[in-house]
Amino acid sequence: MLVDSWAWIELFKKSPSCHEIERLLRGRKLFASVLSLAEVAHWCSRNFVPAEEYLKAIKENATILFVHDEIAGEAGIRLSRLKNISPGFGMIDSIIYTQAISTGLPLLTGDPHFKNLPGVEFIQ
Repeated sequence: MLVDSWAWIELFKKSPSCHEIERLLRGRKLFASVLSLAEVAHWCSRNFVPAEEYLKAIKENATILFVHDEIAGEAGIRLSRLKNISPGFGMIDSIIYTQAISTGLPLLTGDPHFKNLPGVEFIQ
């Protein structure tokens, strides 16, 4: 399962969604995009939280997926279609979604941009 930045942050915040996320992650092999590390670090910075422990937790619990040129190209093309579905869809989201599709991994998120997309396990 590819865990989106949204799900990592909800876990770290111990939000009401964290119990459902923990249940869905239990016993599964986890993956995270290298771009999620950047997004989580940014969230930490905005919230005056030291990023090191959160980034370490992701790296200890998930295999990090790097962005290859094929994924980057596919994501750029896919973004045009995704923006028609969800106008706020961004390039990082498109890259992470493309990583999920290309690896055959379900994407776990509650980010509204991903709602109703194929291959997404959406948390309400």
